[in-house]
Amino acid sequence: MSDAALTTQQTIKLLLELATNDAFRLRFEEKPAAALVELGIPHETVINLNAACLSPATLADKATFVEAHRQLVSSAIIEKSKMIIPPNLILNRPK
Repeated sequence: MSDAALTTQQTIKLLLELATNDAFRLRFEEKPAAALVELGIPHETVINLNAACLSPATLADKATFVEAHRQLVSSAIIEKSKMIIPPNLILNRPK
């Protein structure tokens, strides 16, 4: 079993497509692996995802994906905003 995973940016892109693109949603329901490759996810990543993630399935409604997208984007922004630059790396500190 592989432990491949999508990056945060790939996941955000996937959730946005599943929230807004009816044609993509249909392709994803029928052939998730092909839809992921279409989205630009590297083939090597897709084939190493958990097989259960690549099985055809009926998706939740678009509103569910809109909310998941919103939450992930918000959490990604929060994580990036927590970046603290160590004092020894700041060369020109304002006085």
